[in-house]
Amino acid sequence: MTPTDEVDHVDLDGDTQDLEDIHVIDDISPTSTNGQKRRNRASNSSDILPTKKRGAVKDVIADSIARMALSFEEFIRADTKNIDPAEVYAEVQAVPGLSENEQLKACAWLIENDKQFQMLKALPIEKKKSMLLMFIARGE
Repeated sequence: MTPTDEVDHVDLDGDTQDLEDIHVIDDISPTSTNGQKRRNRASNSSDILPTKKRGAVKDVIADSIARMALSFEEFIRADTKNIDPAEVYAEVQAVPGLSENEQLKACAWLIENDKQFQMLKALPIEKKKSMLLMFIARGE
């Protein structure tokens, strides 16, 4: 566009005159006059949905949220294994060369970390002390 063409350009962005809520609707119902166009104000979605239907939608949403919460709780329960502290203590106590303080720290750590406890049980006895000392040192 050249400066001489600016006369052909009209800026309508700033000139809305509150017309954004008005829609032109072709009304060809028997009550309209000659199928003429008429202007109607836009309605809110709450005006469109009957009260009974809005209540049903809210119930469906509430039910969906309740099902999601229950599913999430079931996932957490399935993912969280309850480790028997007595089993952990027996396994740690069987590791030679650990002080009482190291045993207690190892037990506390293993109870919270079930995968590491499973790994400890699978290791040969001579490697268990190194593993426990390594993880105890990280936690301090």
